[in-house]
Amino acid sequence: MARYTTALIAAVLLPALPAAAASVQVEFTGDYVTGDIEQAVRDALPDESTPETQLEARRQGRRAADAVRGKLNSLGHYDPRIDLSIESTEPPAARLRVDPGPSFSLETVTVEFDTPAPREESLSEIRQDLPVRAGRPAIPSEVIDAERWITSTLRNEGYPFAEVRERRVIGDREAETLAVTYIVHSGPRVQLGETTFPDGEELVTKTKYLHQLVPYEEGEIYSPDALSAFNTRLAETRMFKVARASLADEPSGTTESGDEIRDVHVTLTERPRHTIAFGASYSTNEGAGLNAEFTRRNLMRRGDTLTTELTMAEMKQALDVTWRRPNQFGYGRGLVLNTALIQELTDAYDRQAFTLGAAFEVVQSPDFTYSYGVNGELAHEEDEYGERDLQILSVFADGRLDKTDSLLDPRKGWRLNGRVEPSYTFGDETTPYVRSVAQISAYFPFDEARKFVLAGRFKAGAVTGASAANLPVDTRFYSGGGGSVRGYAYQGIGPRAEDGTPLGGKSLIEASLEARYAIREKIGVVAFVDAGNVSTEEFSDFNEARYGAGIGVRYSTPAGPIRLDVAAPLNPTDFDDPVQVYISIGQAF
Repeated sequence: MARYTTALIAAVLLPALPAAAASVQVEFTGDYVTGDIEQAVRDALPDESTPETQLEARRQGRRAADAVRGKLNSLGHYDPRIDLSIESTEPPAARLRVDPGPSFSLETVTVEFDTPAPREESLSEIRQDLPVRAGRPAIPSEVIDAERWITSTLRNEGYPFAEVRERRVIGDREAETLAVTYIVHSGPRVQLGETTFPDGEELVTKTKYLHQLVPYEEGEIYSPDALSAFNTRLAETRMFKVARASLADEPSGTTESGDEIRDVHVTLTERPRHTIAFGASYSTNEGAGLNAEFTRRNLMRRGDTLTTELTMAEMKQALDVTWRRPNQFGYGRGLVLNTALIQELTDAYDRQAFTLGAAFEVVQSPDFTYSYGVNGELAHEEDEYGERDLQILSVFADGRLDKTDSLLDPRKGWRLNGRVEPSYTFGDETTPYVRSVAQISAYFPFDEARKFVLAGRFKAGAVTGASAANLPVDTRFYSGGGGSVRGYAYQGIGPRAEDGTPLGGKSLIEASLEARYAIREKIGVVAFVDAGNVSTEEFSDFNEARYGAGIGVRYSTPAGPIRLDVAAPLNPTDFDDPVQVYISIGQAF
């Protein structure tokens, strides 16, 4: 018994080793040799240097024999015959004569429970669905993995303290079989009791709000998924340095059916309530820009955040205030209020505006969110078509589906976002219109470490219901710049007046392709090609598109990569400079 138990454990713990050098020769004999076994054995041989003495060759042979035995055991061959001989050659060499022996099968697989045993329905599931069973090959990794399956199944059935306390393995050489018995302690089935939080004096966040995050009802049968979801929700609030929900150490009672009642204790340590952040950007056309952000957490003690952002750039000055109240209407359903004062002084237009908006935001899942709401705006604008005062009322719906591996620096997956916004303009212009825009991006790694990534982006937008001249200036589409088609100036692609002033259009189409390579842990290089077109028609295509190409450098930081791009237009107009330089934070897409 000890022999087979030791072989079973060794087969799982022995790591796969590199391919062997020619210093140890292997000869296969017996009736159980297959091509797969030969290849597996040769791959398991240690990589050895050429021996100089027979003693060194013998040591190499013993190491090789141990590796071969471990590999054969892992394949279910528990009684191999391995003979070692040393050839008196120059240099000396070890030779293994390997007879794998028969492949053992499982004679019986038994699950035994100590007191108290789980309920009959749990017993039936364990015994019927056990992934190892009599008659199958006795693969040690599968035998050991079954322990984790038993434990996981019981915990999902409401037994949080379940464990496999012993695994008994008995081998029968003549029958070429193993008998496996798992000795399981299920522990009590548990019902969830009261969820308790730290005292109010220790906590700024209201417990009434925290109770909205609880994904289970008091009295439910324990589920590890429910407790994990609760911990995830606490972490997603970003209010706490430490947030942990766990079962109480002692039961608070027992049900009539014999289940234990255990409360859920929540440990919380809140983060500082204030955060100040700064950012900067630069491009040869747009100039320099600075922004500062101040965030106040838990303004109303309900997990809310009040964020004030100040932007000071050559083309834009803005003060934006956003009050986000997540989970206002239950978990994943929040309220977002926003107001802003904006002044823009661009090549295409001058604009001063005051905006006010409200949105209902839904977090459907970690990778899918959507929102809808209403915006109002008072604007004064001046462009090539004249000067006017406008009042704009809009409703909108937008959504985002993100299947990438990182929000700030994606290297695998894809994401899709879109927005539809019907609006009505009053004042000097009375115009109804609908603005729609969508973008998809994808990321394809070429190696397991994801050092080399090919990234692509496609964006399209259109406005229906009004001519470009009758649209508010910020509703029209523009292209060109660090966030769209690099190599061209901001707003540099699309219709222009005779003097070169950008006019904007009713539709947009853009595409980008980037090859990203991390040459070091924090330093990467990029080569890219961008394309885009803006049209006064309702639909754009690439027939008259402008193309740009360039190279860039990325330096990774906790806030996202710092980006430096140098690009040139490939089919410039008379208004385009030969080179553009962009510095910012975050990937281009």
